[in-house]
Amino acid sequence: MTRTLRHVLAASACLFAVNSAHAQLSALGGLASSIGGMLAGATGIGTADAGYDVDGFVRKSAELSEVAGRAVTAINAAFATDEQLAAKRTALAAIAVVAEPKERQARYAALYAAESAETKRLLDSGEMERRMAQLDSDKKKLIGQALLNFAIGSLQAVELGKHGQALVQQAGISPVELVRILPVKDAIPLLGKVAVDASGFVGGVVKLARAAHITVPDARTGSAPVSLNV
Repeated sequence: MTRTLRHVLAASACLFAVNSAHAQLSALGGLASSIGGMLAGATGIGTADAGYDVDGFVRKSAELSEVAGRAVTAINAAFATDEQLAAKRTALAAIAVVAEPKERQARYAALYAAESAETKRLLDSGEMERRMAQLDSDKKKLIGQALLNFAIGSLQAVELGKHGQALVQQAGISPVELVRILPVKDAIPLLGKVAVDASGFVGGVVKLARAAHITVPDARTGSAPVSLNV
C-alpha cells in the first residue's frame, strides 16, 4: 500500500468519525438542541461539486479552525487569572499576524488542542460548575457567545464532513487524484475533533451554562460567528 493511499484511508476514517458524531448528536435530541440548534439543516452525505473543490474545502476548514480555537479560548478566558488571560491574548495576537493559510490553520489547531484540554479539565474537576454562577455578566455573556460560535463551527464541521467524504470517494484509487486530495487529509483531524467534541464535553458546558442562567443563542446553518472579546 502506498503512503498516499494510507493517508487517504486515514482521512476516510476521520470523516467516518465526523458522521458518527453527527448520528450521535441526532440521537441526543434535547442535548443537540441545547448545543445551539447545531443540527438545523444538516443532512446526509452530499456531493463535491465544482464550487466546493479541494481548495474550497481547505479554505473552509481553515476558517473553522479559527472559529473553534477562539471559542474554547473564550470559554476558558472567563475563568482565567489576569496572567492566564494575558497569555491567551498574546497567543491569539501571534496567530492573527500569520498570513499563510496552512500555517495559520496549523496554529489554530494547536491552540484548539491546548484550550479544549483546559476546558475539559475545568469541567471534569468541578471547578467550572463551582464558579459558573458567580461570574459577572460580561463573562457570562462571553461564554454564551463562545458556545454559539462553537455550535456554528460544529454545523460547519458536519457540512465539511459531507463534502470531504465526497471528495475522497470521487478520488477513488487514481494516483493523480489521490495526490490532488492530500490537502483534504491535512485539514481533516481538527474537523473530526470539533464534530466529536460537540457531542462530548461541550454539551456538559452548555448544561452548566443554562443552569447558571446564561443565554446560549441558537445557531442555524449559514449563521455567522459573533466577535469574541477575549
